[in-house]
Amino acid sequence: MDPTQVRLMQIVLREADRLSTLVNHFLIFAKPPAGKPRALDLSQNLSELIDLFEKDRIALGRITLEKRLLPDIWIEMDPDHLRQVIWNLLLNAAEAIEGKGCIRVEMQPQGHRFSEVAIIDDGCGIDDDDMKQIFDPFFTTKSTGSGLGLSIVHRILESYGFWVRVDSAKNSGSTFRIRMKRIDKPKS
Repeated sequence: MDPTQVRLMQIVLREADRLSTLVNHFLIFAKPPAGKPRALDLSQNLSELIDLFEKDRIALGRITLEKRLLPDIWIEMDPDHLRQVIWNLLLNAAEAIEGKGCIRVEMQPQGHRFSEVAIIDDGCGIDDDDMKQIFDPFFTTKSTGSGLGLSIVHRILESYGFWVRVDSAKNSGSTFRIRMKRIDKPKS
């Protein structure tokens, strides 16, 4: 193949991959997979995800991740769904930070029945008009992306009876708070 054909093939493959990702995101939004809920040690799962995210190309050398996690907080959720929710929120936080910055992940008990996970970034923040639409499908302020990430997060959490709340202001960063129902630690 000549260089022009190679370049065209690379473009076709890149666009096919982009379309495949968009279709997969849309299908997940339209009907999140049922999943297989099981008892999860929330701190352990969050710690593993944060460690993995630190090594991702979007964070490596640019984003400092801090974790303030609590032991012995258990939830019932499909581990793949938890990974998708947290990864998506970490990714959005990292994309909101221009240059170098920090993302904190904190756990806080909410009485005996609930726990909260907060993902806090020092990024560009969200203005009031956009705040009203951030969970709407296909809404995005980014030049790339499908606008389905936060709507998928919302749908997955809703399917477990969990909820997400956002505190943000333009140029002041954002805090995404997930409230999750706790369960008793499984007996060994």
